[in-house]
Amino acid sequence: MRLAILLFSLAIAWAQESSVVSLSNGIQLRVYARSADGAAIGLKTEIQPASGNSFYRMYRDENDLVVFAYELAVERTEDGMQFRATARPAGPEFAARFPNATGGKPTPTLPGPIESGMLDSGGRFAIDIPANPGLSPITDTVQIRINQRGGPPPEWGSQSSAQLRFVALKVSINGALASPSGAGAVVAGRFAMFYLPGQGGYFFSAEPVERRSFAQIGVVDGTRLRFTIEGDIFECDSEAQILLKSERGVAWVYHDPGYRPEGNWTKDDPREGTREQFFTAASDSLNWWLP
Repeated sequence: MRLAILLFSLAIAWAQESSVVSLSNGIQLRVYARSADGAAIGLKTEIQPASGNSFYRMYRDENDLVVFAYELAVERTEDGMQFRATARPAGPEFAARFPNATGGKPTPTLPGPIESGMLDSGGRFAIDIPANPGLSPITDTVQIRINQRGGPPPEWGSQSSAQLRFVALKVSINGALASPSGAGAVVAGRFAMFYLPGQGGYFFSAEPVERRSFAQIGVVDGTRLRFTIEGDIFECDSEAQILLKSERGVAWVYHDPGYRPEGNWTKDDPREGTREQFFTAASDSLNWWLP
């Protein structure tokens, strides 16, 4: 099954921009843009969920018009140890979803699919982005790493923006354990989330969020996060302090009951088929999960 990998919305794209998502099964995903001469890229990058389990990668100019876009997905092998990335042209579905993205013009995109070989942990897949006149050629690079469960959070990129951390998180609802005994590796980032099969995704921020209906209902005390939503009392226990910049504080919470993970990349065992599993994740952008 296919695993979508494109990541995150960046405020400004410099000569090299990197974004990372960490998952409780030990997988870490990274995508970064780099100009050929190391100069500033001069374009903004954006990520949005596409259909199924893939994501759109977009480049925007100073007028917020899309100057290039494509779709990216990754397949994970049944043993979970290798991946194959595929970049595809942005087709009619993209145009229908973003009708004004290019000011009424056809969307510049890839001429055809580009597929990587089988990627081991740490392997890279490079995608050449045609440059606008006067701009240095740009390359997108996707990299995947598999850490041992219980391992550290991402080492890629700066963690200075990380505010939340879940370590072997246990979730109880109204006093009853709703998650497995603990969800694997450390996940840390500006935003964090967990998924409960049958109940959807729960998303968290340590600061106000303008988009969506995030509510300031979470209370964090050391290793415990408490919140009440839709009449249910949640208690989330981590094996390490949840807020990275203070011991106690508040959290903004959003529940999407319709959220469902796609593909097999969030699973501890990718051979589990369609059976859904509890997992936690963290990243520097909500665009990884929410359109």
